[in-house]
Formats: sequence, structure tokens, C-alpha cells
Amino acid sequence: MLIGSMTPINYGDTTYFNLGRSAFAFLVSEIIRPKRIYLPSFVCWSLVTTVGKRFPEIELVFYKVNKDLSCDYPKYLYKDELLVFVHYFGHENKTQLPTYEGIILEDISHAICSKINYKGHYIFGSLRKEFKIADGGILLKYFNPVYEPSKKLDTWLKFESTEWKDMREAENMIDRNWKICDISSRSLEVYLTSNKDIIRKIRFRNEHYLFDNITIGKTLFKFSPNESPLIHNRMMNTQKERDSLRTYLAKKGVFTSIHWPTHELVKTKLNDIDDILWLESHIISIPVSQDYNLNDMEFIVNSIQRWEKSKRK
Repeated sequence: MLIGSMTPINYGDTTYFNLGRSAFAFLVSEIIRPKRIYLPSFVCWSLVTTVGKRFPEIELVFYKVNKDLSCDYPKYLYKDELLVFVHYFGHENKTQLPTYEGIILEDISHAICSKINYKGHYIFGSLRKEFKIADGGILLKYFNPVYEPSKKLDTWLKFESTEWKDMREAENMIDRNWKICDISSRSLEVYLTSNKDIIRKIRFRNEHYLFDNITIGKTLFKFSPNESPLIHNRMMNTQKERDSLRTYLAKKGVFTSIHWPTHELVKTKLNDIDDILWLESHIISIPVSQDYNLNDMEFIVNSIQRWEKSKRK
């Protein structure tokens, strides 16, 4: 036994990055080095553009995601291939994965606060979806990456921003140019001091209220208490109806989003994309963040009811 003041360094079982896509890029470039990557057809653009810009030599293939968000995974995945799957909007993806030789990456960006069963070889995600932080990505395994040099001006701008346009420009800066960096100390402090159980309960309560009280459209699925809803999704009858509701809510100070515009690469590389094109044109995503209470959810419901009455006139 050795006793001394210079004790060994402690480290946990988590590696932090500035972005979820940085964690993904680190795995692909330094750990896995695949020849082919399978991404879901229904996916955020960040992963698609990461592969295209950072790894043009790697073949990119898309597998079909259906209208109910079930997945048609490839039958075979060889040892030099990589597949990424997503837990959409905090709901556990329960589509059965075949037994593969290759590597499975599990994207928990929407489910950081959900209590779900992990089944990937590596689990990564973005922290910015559920936490009010300027930057943050996570990889649930210890590595010691050599981070790329960067001034992280996008993160700086977010901390300095006073208007929405500053936040928007910071996001544009990320899309134009980003490096594989560490998370900022401010963001890490917020993440480590956040109570995930409380966040999950508030998000579930808010989403459950919208689920029970919004009378238009259809929901994708019903969340369970162990899941942390990222947003509340409604499938509207037509795109015109969806866009009309989005415009009306925006005038009331309720800003919604669309998940997701289909990337051009998906359109060129996959034949059967009817389901995701339908989702893109019919889905409306309503906030259920832990920053909001039931009064806010009631305001959303009442606003939707007023919009519905105005359409009948």
C-alpha cells in the first residue's frame, strides 16, 4: 500500500462533449471506424450532415421509419457496419433489434431524463434538448479524448444573447462550423445539479394534460411515467390545418416546431419515404418543458380550442 499526497485521479464512467454530434463523431472517428453507417430516415439533420462533412469516405445508408415511428431495421449488420437508433421524443424505442455482428449506437438525446432500458453498444446524446444549457453532449462510457481546439464562439454568443436572433445565429454557427470539444463549465454545472426525477415528473404531467385535453388531431403514442416527454406531438388532418394552428399559436406567444424536415440525402438514398414525408407535413410539436406549469398547459389548450372555434365560422 502506498500513502501519499499525490493520489490517483478519479474519473467517472461518462465522457462529456460540447454537442451530441461531437460524441457521435468521436465514436465514429476514434473508436468504431465503420465502413458503412445506417441512420433512420426520420432523424435530425445534424447526424446526417456530420457523416457527410466529417466522413465522406464512409457509405451512408438509411433504414425506413414508419408513420408510427416503428423501424424497419436492416436484416444484417456486419462487423464493419454501424447502426444508429433513436428514442423518439423521450418514448422508449421498443422495435426489436436483430442480432448483429456490427455496432449499435443508441441516441438518447430525447430521453436523457427517461428511465428506459439501454441496449446499444454505445449510448450517446445531446444534453440541450431537455436542459436549459448553451452546449452539451454525453457519452455513457469513459474515454479520454483529445479535444479539438476551438474558441466555442457559438457557446459564447448564447451566454451573451439578449434576443432570439442571437440564439438563432449561435445555432447557425454550429451548423456552419463545429469542433469536437468539451462541454462548458456553466453548462456542466446546470446539468449535474438538475434533478432528473423532478424534470421527468413535470414533463410527464404537462404532456399528460395536453394528451387528455386537446381534442383535435391524433397523438403518436401515450407516454408512461418512467418516460420524460420531450414535446407533445399532434398529427393534424392536413398540412394547411397544421400550419394555420402554428401561426395562430405563435400570435398567442406559443411557439411550436416541426419534426423533421426530410433531409435531401434521405430523399435520394431511400425509395420508400412516404411515411416520413407524411409526418413532416402533418406533425405539430408543442412544448412541455419543466419550465412550464399546468396554467401554461391550460393556456395552450384554451388557445387551440379558440382556434378550432374560429375555423368553424
